[in-house]
Amino acid sequence: MIKINKIKINCIGPIKDLELEFNNHFNIICGQNGIGKTTILDCLAQSFAGSNTTLKKTSGFEKGLWDIDISIDGTKSSKSFLIDQFRPNETRRNYNGYYQNSNDIIVFKTHRNIEYIKLSSLGTDQIKNHHEFSGETIEGSKSNQLKNWFINRFLFSAQAGTLDENQLKNYELAKECFTILNPTIKFLKVLPNSFDILLSTPLGEIYFEYLSSGYKSSLALLLGLIQEIELRYTNPSKFIKDFEGVVLIDEIDLHLHPEWQAKIYEALKAILPKAQIITSTHSPHIIQVSNASEIIPLIIDNENEVKLNPIINKEYGCQGWTVEEILIDVMGMTETRTSTYLNAISNFNKAIDEEDFEKANTYFLILDAMLHPENSLKKILKIQLTGISTND
Repeated sequence: MIKINKIKINCIGPIKDLELEFNNHFNIICGQNGIGKTTILDCLAQSFAGSNTTLKKTSGFEKGLWDIDISIDGTKSSKSFLIDQFRPNETRRNYNGYYQNSNDIIVFKTHRNIEYIKLSSLGTDQIKNHHEFSGETIEGSKSNQLKNWFINRFLFSAQAGTLDENQLKNYELAKECFTILNPTIKFLKVLPNSFDILLSTPLGEIYFEYLSSGYKSSLALLLGLIQEIELRYTNPSKFIKDFEGVVLIDEIDLHLHPEWQAKIYEALKAILPKAQIITSTHSPHIIQVSNASEIIPLIIDNENEVKLNPIINKEYGCQGWTVEEILIDVMGMTETRTSTYLNAISNFNKAIDEEDFEKANTYFLILDAMLHPENSLKKILKIQLTGISTND
């Protein structure tokens, strides 16, 4: 069992001085673009790598450093990692991190698309060792073997005594993953003449590679987790719900429709009840449904340094916030409305102040057509307009 307790980062990427603590289950790093979410995930992941790192020191500083505190089977351990690389081709470091524990760390980068692969034959499972596991802390888990792995389990699940109990449970859960985002989509069959996976949908049968990019990104994540558990734990095998390691995911909401963003959050919590998950997101919908203890909001302070954002309520998080409030105060958007709207409302207000009914009415008609049909601002604008018309 491995859990990451804390990390302190100095002068790496955009981060000059930041210390974060993590809970034992779900952690969501959020904030504006370029604030260092991926840098944090890379520091965490590459603490378990071998002799290389992709991380670079902050420009203008002599060295970068991160310290990590973890627990291994309940025993606390700490290590420091020094970085003096800055140029793109500088990647070597002369020490190892928690290399021997890299099989307990599963990393997903943003390359999570599933391309169509024609299988002319069915292969055996990949044989992985610590070299592959540690390499994936830098490169991330790949989805190019998912199809082969799933069809292998499909075929052998029908043969009594070939898959053990944990493998059978993992396979059944893998089939359910096709339905998690949309209950109307279900695993149907594997074509014997092409080894292609077909799904049942309201529009008929389709190849699973023909799903939307968001759906495939989710399957690369959910099926990829199950596959990684099976490749890392072979003797004895492990049911994914018993995994007690760490999963690091860059952009959990990648390509997902807003309706599905909360579903992938709930799905990960369901299939990984004992694992520690640390992820980043740009989704206000995920922040909206998350528990307060799960949110790690970052902000750039007045000194132009990355710090924790103190605005999040420590009891309820953002569960009562609007999407717009989260976008502005958590994700760092300065404005969520268009310049066309802002210009129209500014000109309307100016005309109201000047009691220029004709000009105010012109901009009222623009705003009335622009706003949502049920927006209460329409009534307020009309009252304001009526007010200056009676003055005439």
